[in-house]
Amino acid sequence: MKRNHWTAALLSAAAAAGAAYFVAENRRVESPEIPVPLPGLPGGMEGLRIAHLSDLHFPHCARPPRELAALVRRLHPDLIVLTGDLIDRADTFSPAVLAETGRRLAAIAPCYAVPGNHEFRAGLVKEWTALLTGAGVRVLGEEWVRLTRRGGSLWLGGLPYGRPIPPPGEGNRLVLSHYPENFPAYAAKGYDLVLTGHAHGGQFRFGGRGLYSPGEGLFPRYTSGLYALGGSRMVVSRGLRSGWMPPRLGNPPHLPVVVLTGQRG
Repeated sequence: MKRNHWTAALLSAAAAAGAAYFVAENRRVESPEIPVPLPGLPGGMEGLRIAHLSDLHFPHCARPPRELAALVRRLHPDLIVLTGDLIDRADTFSPAVLAETGRRLAAIAPCYAVPGNHEFRAGLVKEWTALLTGAGVRVLGEEWVRLTRRGGSLWLGGLPYGRPIPPPGEGNRLVLSHYPENFPAYAAKGYDLVLTGHAHGGQFRFGGRGLYSPGEGLFPRYTSGLYALGGSRMVVSRGLRSGWMPPRLGNPPHLPVVVLTGQRG
């Protein structure tokens, strides 16, 4: 009988420790710096720091708006980008939370966004766009805008529907998209850098590989970090969604900082 009690106690302790570890891992945000070499990058853009946020899925984000903004501020970004799925579903959508998030982030650095599939699925893209725009975030359609810094400039494009758009004139071309599985099509257009999310790191990660992503199915190719195809580069954020369903395993929330450089890595 005593052995049964000890076994039950040990199992309970192990379950409690496992649950505590799971909760801690789902709140621990990794913020690696990812240097990305871009040939021909103007000197004024050297060292540009881009905080890349994706897949917040409010109300399931690993941090509430105030804490998230504090975390981003500590990363000292020159630019903030949001690559979709800031909301989860229509029935859990909070306009106040979205507006607060946009307002706090836009107070740190210039902020640009494109929607993801959850905004479209919820039927809230129009309201989502209005709320973020009112908060000071530039929501990109299928368009290019010119960014300038210290006498240098580059192009930033939006791909809200995931489909490529014709490149602009001369200069480096960065694009925001939610869909990493489209990287071959983006590389074919000659984009220098693509920033995406959507894959959630493959949800369960083993040996640096993800198990499943909504865009590629089992054993996806594009789930986290830096990829290269021809002369194009892509950085995939694993996203900031936390919570039990679906769980993350070996896959903490992710807020990478992309650092542009003209030096070849």
